[in-house]
Amino acid sequence: MIDKAKKIIRKKAIANVNEKIAYLQKKPSDYTKDELRDLIVNEEKKILQGWGLKGAATTILAMFGIANI
Repeated sequence: MIDKAKKIIRKKAIANVNEKIAYLQKKPSDYTKDELRDLIVNEEKKILQGWGLKGAATTILAMFGIANI
């Protein structure tokens, strides 16, 4: 289960990094492997932080009986 979640997060992070690289009008080959890894790791952290905030908000709303918005 955890491995599956990690794969989903990694795929989303890679897609986000590819979008950012395209927005900058560069190619992935313009970056070294280490730079790409760093970009992906940072994006994974951003995704996890976003999920944490959404989960906390959903929990608080559920406590007050409010359905997902």
